[in-house]
Amino acid sequence: MSLRPATRDDVPALVTLVTEVLAEFGLAFGQGSKTDEQLLALPESMTDDGGAFWVVEDDGGALLGCGGVARIDDETFEIRKMYLHRAARGRGFGKRLLDTCEAHARSVGARRLVLDTISEMAGAIRLYEGAGFVRDDAQIRGSRCSRGYRKDLT
Repeated sequence: MSLRPATRDDVPALVTLVTEVLAEFGLAFGQGSKTDEQLLALPESMTDDGGAFWVVEDDGGALLGCGGVARIDDETFEIRKMYLHRAARGRGFGKRLLDTCEAHARSVGARRLVLDTISEMAGAIRLYEGAGFVRDDAQIRGSRCSRGYRKDLT
């Protein structure tokens, strides 16, 4: 497995990945999510203002996941578009990606990480809670999300 910064050439495969993962949970790409629009404009849409976005590939170069961080304010970064293909879950890819997001946020001065997700993504919720995120529904920004989390980095 490898983790690398996303490029413009990754956009079609990323849209396919995110569309497939959302469909597993009864959701559709592009319906009510501003961050779906950001995915179409990668990498600039996520890397402006100190953010970053990565893709996860298997040893053969197949795209298995993605995720990144974007600045919300001077002290807060948001984990965005963190998705893993079903075949990649439970293999440590999500933890490595989340750790990379956190390390990047710390390196650019973040004091807090936030994220939102849906209740049905039980594996993701276990990952976030295991990494020290605490439930805080005030962090819900996405119209299709039902759970918010935060993690203080100080």
